[in-house]
Amino acid sequence: MVMLSPRSKKSNSPRAEQRTPRIPSSGRRLWLFRFASLLLPFVLLGVLEISLRLCGYGYDPQFFKRLKIGGEDFFVQNEDFSRRFFPREIVRNPGPVRFRVHKAPGTFRIFILGESAAMGDPAQSFAPDRYLEMLLREKYPGRSFEVINVAFTAINSHVILPIARECAAHEGDVWIIYMGNNEMVGPFGAATVFGLQAPSLPYVRLALALQRLRTGQWLMELARRLSRHGTESPGWRGIAMFLDNQIAPDSPRRETVYRNFQRNLDDIVRVGVNSGAKVLLNTVAVNLKDCPPFASMNNSRLSPAERAKFDQLYSNGMQAATQRPRQIAVKRNQTRMEIFPGQP
Repeated sequence: MVMLSPRSKKSNSPRAEQRTPRIPSSGRRLWLFRFASLLLPFVLLGVLEISLRLCGYGYDPQFFKRLKIGGEDFFVQNEDFSRRFFPREIVRNPGPVRFRVHKAPGTFRIFILGESAAMGDPAQSFAPDRYLEMLLREKYPGRSFEVINVAFTAINSHVILPIARECAAHEGDVWIIYMGNNEMVGPFGAATVFGLQAPSLPYVRLALALQRLRTGQWLMELARRLSRHGTESPGWRGIAMFLDNQIAPDSPRRETVYRNFQRNLDDIVRVGVNSGAKVLLNTVAVNLKDCPPFASMNNSRLSPAERAKFDQLYSNGMQAATQRPRQIAVKRNQTRMEIFPGQP
């Protein structure tokens, strides 16, 4: 008598003989389904992007656009570039920009990057690029100079960086960078009226990268419309637009702006140097006598006793300012500033 183990019985049973090994196709189908599920959002995004482009929606996010003038290829300014940074109703643009796609032999090309001060606003006839070009021609009559001013009003380093990246591809010999006045009030600044205030730099760069796509432009336009639903879109009002967005000296948003500016400035200089250009980095000039700050705020961290003392010193200084000699007012205000440094 032969004893069979349970395994032997199972293997020799007719029912076991009828079983066929499971084909792992179901596993392959499962992985195929997972892979398709991962691809589906990208496919839908691609379809939406192509559809928007075919319908003519959106704008070209580049700063320069190519144009044939008199049978020759030139680069000119793109009037839609700054729609990534400003609402359409108050979009800002540079002055006329035009230069040859292929730099003529022996030409010395200079790019000026910056804001309204570098643009020459409000008197563009006296803009830096004009008198710089004339001075160079007088100094070096045998050389050919091409000064290209890509600065314009209300922008800051967040806007200048993508402009710099495009300039890097256009054979610049020297870059003159004159910026820093608009970091608080320009796009993504702590006191801006053009959108989100003082976001982190990764958020800023992601938002700008998405708006290179028509889908991103559509989503941004939708968000802007929803944010001002039921209200009229304000027009351009210059400095008066920012009076309601004052920033206290101890606001943490100021530090965010400082960090973002440092990173952007580093990247702008690096892009210029890597392009082969010489970079001239300038400190902005501030004329406090003719262009004083348009608003001021006190430090919110003052104790009640410090606040009372500050207010008293300020009141005494203002009262003395209306009397003679004015040295009394100056002395009292100096005392106030020594006690409360950094206070306006």
